[in-house]
Amino acid sequence: MIIAHNKDYETFTQLLSKSVSQLENESSIRPEYYLNRGGVDFEKDVYNFVNNNAKNTVFEDNIELISGQRFPDIVAYVNKNKAYGLEVKTTKSNKWKTTGSSIFEGTRIDNIQNIHLLFGKLSSPIEFKCKKYEACLYDVAVTHSPRYLIDMNIMEHESIFKKIGIEYNELRKLDNPFKPIKKFMRKGLKAGEDLWWVDKNDHAIDLGIKHWRNLSSEQKDELSVLALAYFPILLSKNPQKYLGLSTWLVSRFGIVNHALRDTFTAGGQIKIQGVMFPQIFKYIVSDLNNIITNVNKIQEDDMSYYWNIDAPVSNKTDMWKQQCLLYCANSLNENQLNIIKQLLL
Repeated sequence: MIIAHNKDYETFTQLLSKSVSQLENESSIRPEYYLNRGGVDFEKDVYNFVNNNAKNTVFEDNIELISGQRFPDIVAYVNKNKAYGLEVKTTKSNKWKTTGSSIFEGTRIDNIQNIHLLFGKLSSPIEFKCKKYEACLYDVAVTHSPRYLIDMNIMEHESIFKKIGIEYNELRKLDNPFKPIKKFMRKGLKAGEDLWWVDKNDHAIDLGIKHWRNLSSEQKDELSVLALAYFPILLSKNPQKYLGLSTWLVSRFGIVNHALRDTFTAGGQIKIQGVMFPQIFKYIVSDLNNIITNVNKIQEDDMSYYWNIDAPVSNKTDMWKQQCLLYCANSLNENQLNIIKQLLL
């Protein structure tokens, strides 16, 4: 965690504290003015207070109002290589919660060391609170992409970063900051559930929801092969084995299939080396190389989640085969199992 112990930062926090006090005083004198202010106008009010309070400090003539174009809304520059930020939020409701910025912070201004958040509750009674940005982020919600949720009343141990076990300034610098958040959010899901928004590096889906029956035969086979890579449990007799697959199809591809069992059992049985097998095993015979190619593309966190394993995987292919044989041991007889072992090993 980066903590700035310097006079510049102390001066910046003093500017904010003084500005909040002035906002409280003025709003008590002119309540109607603030009750009618919108978010953009309020940002200008905050900027004027902070800018005026910056006189005779290192920040004099170095306060910039960004106002929605970048993150955060207001930047206080010490020099071109060092700055502090202030994000401004408002609400007309009688609560201290709102939706914050994207976790990816793609529009963040360079060289900002710390960001604070000033929240104006512009409803009666008018109130203002100002805290360090990461200290009021309690969760993540997904709109078109993951965004932080803000609650100005949470305690330090209630922040999303304490829940995840990683500091804000460490998380935001990751190549994929959603990865540890995804891992945390998945812990609260029930069996067969998944996140509908996966992450920025995963497969992009169309806006429309499609039905499996409307796919071409080639698309169905391609997805069936991919499904076996992600869900070796499909080879088992587990009655719940299609739960994860159904949500995976929706979240990754926007595809709904109300008859998954029929999808993998249609056609009865298939003969392999003179022995009858459930229809699903046709992919092990005809598409094993394609399945393994897809297995090796699975991300580590997805592998851990879908295969229900905790230890790091050194060889994805070997682990997938072990999973398959584990499930087959309970679904096949000895003769069938020996044939599958020959095909896999």
